[in-house]
Amino acid sequence: MTLSEVSTALQLSVSPTIVISACGLLLLSMTNRLGRAIDRSRVLARERPGATVESRKSIDRQLSIIRSRCRLIRAGILSASVCIFLTVLLVALLFLLATVRFDAPWVIAVVFIASMGSLLISVSYFIRDIFQSLAAVETEIAHSLGEG
Repeated sequence: MTLSEVSTALQLSVSPTIVISACGLLLLSMTNRLGRAIDRSRVLARERPGATVESRKSIDRQLSIIRSRCRLIRAGILSASVCIFLTVLLVALLFLLATVRFDAPWVIAVVFIASMGSLLISVSYFIRDIFQSLAAVETEIAHSLGEG
C-alpha cells in the first residue's frame, strides 16, 4: 500500500468523526436535560407530602410528565450512543477495507444508514422531550394562576 493510498484511507476514516462530535454535543445536551428533570422531580417529590390536595394534583401531573420525559431522554441517549458506536465501526471498516483493498460498498452503506437512523431516532426523542417539558411548564403556570 502506497502513502497516497494510506492517506486516502485516513481521509475516508476521519470524515465520519464529525458525526461523532455532533452526537457528543447532543449527548451533552440530553444528559443536562435529564439531570435537570431528575432534580426537578426530587424537589416536587419533597413538596408533595405537605401540599394541599389541589397542589398535589398539580405536582402529580408534573411528576408524571417528568417521568415520561426521563424515559424519552433515556431512549434518546441510547440512540445517540448507538449512533456513535456505529460511526466508530464505520470508521474502522472504512480504514480496514481501504487497507486490505476489499471493495464492499454495501457494508459501508448499511452501517452508515444504521448510524444515521440512530441519529434520527435520537433527535426525534430530543424534540419530543422539548414538547413535553413545555407541557410541564404549562401545568405549573396553570396551577400558579389558579387555572387548574
